[in-house]
Amino acid sequence: MLPITPPMADTAFLAAKILLLEHDPKHYPELLAFCETLGIITVPRAAADAMEALAQHKDLAGVLLAEDLPCDEPDSLKLAQALHRQRPELPIFLRRTSTRALTDDEARCITHPWASGRLDELRAHIDRSLFGLRYPMALVHGIVELTCKAIRSMFPNATVEAEPPYVVHDRIIYGQVSTLIALESTWCRGYMMLQAEEGALRQGMAQGMGFEGVGGDLGFRELNNLIAETTNLIWGAFKNHYIPPEAFPTQQTQVPIVINHEQKYISFGSQDPQLCIRYQLSDPRHPRQRSLTIVQRFIFNLLFRPEAFVEFSNPASIADSTGELEFF
Repeated sequence: MLPITPPMADTAFLAAKILLLEHDPKHYPELLAFCETLGIITVPRAAADAMEALAQHKDLAGVLLAEDLPCDEPDSLKLAQALHRQRPELPIFLRRTSTRALTDDEARCITHPWASGRLDELRAHIDRSLFGLRYPMALVHGIVELTCKAIRSMFPNATVEAEPPYVVHDRIIYGQVSTLIALESTWCRGYMMLQAEEGALRQGMAQGMGFEGVGGDLGFRELNNLIAETTNLIWGAFKNHYIPPEAFPTQQTQVPIVINHEQKYISFGSQDPQLCIRYQLSDPRHPRQRSLTIVQRFIFNLLFRPEAFVEFSNPASIADSTGELEFF
């Protein structure tokens, strides 16, 4: 089940993972319930564990921080600045417990201050920042279905399960093997990424998740090709299902893609949240073996018009177009 909120249940889902730095016995359970209502996965931590949590979780959408969180300093603003330096793309939602004005440096790292008890104010910030893009449920379910089918084609002996999709603001690359392929349609322009750990991928092949005769003695080039072919299969299915046969302008806007290999960081020039889905591959013949995780991201940084997708995927419009496209 994808976590959704009732007002959007028919058209889109809301889900994200946030770092929760809260201690107050009143506000802590209140925020847990609030996040659960929105479909937000919380990662609760104390101030001393906050930086370690950033290192462990590469797929966060934001930080919920209490101003009076017990720290070495009188308040948590120094911690907020440290969090911002480490991951400036993550919005920080600060629960204010004082009335003092924030300094310029503090204001730059606090994306959304909100008053204690004003969950309506927090909700407005989250709707605008975390869920700036609304992904139609039909699109999300279709992506999961076609991706699982493609992965099963490349890993025929593996059990493939998709975790609930969510949105991320993090720009940290997962694992060592990544692929990137462009997606262009009348309703979207952007990229799809697949990411995996090289060691886990090699171990999965050694366990026999792939085709008969393909073991774990693969070099990095063969592993790269394996993920590339999986990416190509998913792209082909996405193209057949979601890209209408219409011509595109010859001149289209592009933005630079920045990759920092040392920091395992990639930026597509957009602050919009990205759609993220994690797939777990396990071998039913070796239930105790570690599963293989493949992380999929969709980055619609150049164009995203969900209303045009809904119109395109409407059964009536399908019949009027080519009559040959199959939709979920």
